[in-house]
Amino acid sequence: MKNCKLIDSDLSNLILKSNNIVGCDFSNSDLRNSKIQTSNVQNNQFIECLLIDTEFSSSEIKNCNFSKANFSGVELKTSELKSCILENAVWNLSSFKLSSISDVVFNGIIEECSFDNCSFSKVTFKNATLINTFFKGKLKGIQFIDCHADRITYEFLKNGKANLTGLTLL
Repeated sequence: MKNCKLIDSDLSNLILKSNNIVGCDFSNSDLRNSKIQTSNVQNNQFIECLLIDTEFSSSEIKNCNFSKANFSGVELKTSELKSCILENAVWNLSSFKLSSISDVVFNGIIEECSFDNCSFSKVTFKNATLINTFFKGKLKGIQFIDCHADRITYEFLKNGKANLTGLTLL
């Protein structure tokens, strides 16, 4: 798929396997319960998309705009999330497993999420509040700017040897 305009579309339960999705606009679309597997997702617009309970597996997601997207229940496993805009996205019950996350900024409320054995490079949490969020693995490559965390999240980060400068307890 290249340069497609799918604005305001109902694409729920969509299954994309081994696809190249480049330069498309999915803004304001409903992609809930979709599965994106072994795909290249690059230079796309997902502004204000509903990605609720969507699964990204073994995929490369690069240079996409996910501003104001709802990632509630999203599962990103063995995938790469790189150089994407995540401004004011919703993160609730989202899970990242064995994935590479680089050149992104998380903000807002990150609640009941998990980052399980992910690699981080140039990842910033800015003006974010982390609540009941699980981190496992090496947490080098994460920076906090004006962030808050509850005690359990703080302890997970501390245990993973994250640099806690810029993070305060709620």
